[in-house]
Amino acid sequence: MSKTAVIYKSKTGFTCKYAQWIAEETGCDLFSYEQREKVDFSRYDTILYGGGFYAGTIGGLKWFKKKLPELSGKKTAVFATGSTPANTPEAEKAMKQNFTPEEQKQLKTFYLQSGLDYEKMGGADRFLMSMFRGMMKKTEGEDSEMYRAISASHDNSSREFLKELFDWLRNG
Repeated sequence: MSKTAVIYKSKTGFTCKYAQWIAEETGCDLFSYEQREKVDFSRYDTILYGGGFYAGTIGGLKWFKKKLPELSGKKTAVFATGSTPANTPEAEKAMKQNFTPEEQKQLKTFYLQSGLDYEKMGGADRFLMSMFRGMMKKTEGEDSEMYRAISASHDNSSREFLKELFDWLRNG
């Protein structure tokens, strides 16, 4: 495997958990978002960026997108974590709306189902989630998959969700 760096931004711990699992499996260098300016990208063949979904956007992604020109020619990917189950129209739409067609050509993207931890959220995030829950209840109903996915704290993280990402790392 090539020399790999993983940079991640995690508010409630789910993205950090996945980043650590990637590091355990691959032996890559791991950097938190706070350490991002210390990363010497010239030392790496492969760069992964991870962030959690917050109101439809991937945390810290703007910073990573600004780095894309200097990462040209390198193997690059973004993994995003969220409470919505993978392979749902909502998850696919959320991923696509974060990237231009040009970025989608340069990057491989992975959505990794994780969870919600209301206890670790700040007050503003909890408030926004309560507004979103109310909206989802009204438009989708209490039985919708999306509403259930955001109704309470839970952790659905699984190393199994990393299989596609590991295959991509090994085989490109």
